[in-house]
Amino acid sequence: MNIDEVAKHFHITKSKLRYYEKNGVIRKITRDKNDNRVYTENDLLWIEFFLNLKDTGMSLKEIKHYISLKKGGMETVDERKKILLDHVNLIDEKIQELILTKEDLQDQIKRYDEEKGLCIIKCTSEKKS
Repeated sequence: MNIDEVAKHFHITKSKLRYYEKNGVIRKITRDKNDNRVYTENDLLWIEFFLNLKDTGMSLKEIKHYISLKKGGMETVDERKKILLDHVNLIDEKIQELILTKEDLQDQIKRYDEEKGLCIIKCTSEKKS
């Protein structure tokens, strides 16, 4: 795939792909005879993995640390696994927070139905009728 196709596939800009490559988050992409980037299946798998980490809140600094460990080979497997397990735990905490927030919002929606739109928080702009 070329950079246009990859950007479209992952819904990101070409400049972001170049930025991630320049900063070492994505390995140097091989080039064709016209100096155009040619992404392999392995490149796409890594980009997808990286974007998933990023989308779930892992910082670029943390991702770069993970990458540096990955370059260390098999000796770093345990540390890399721990990083991912810790990140999964953070995601679980965020999910629980979102569930509670969703429940609060659903309660507010229910109150709008039951109380004709009155806010559960004392809203100065709303007057009881």
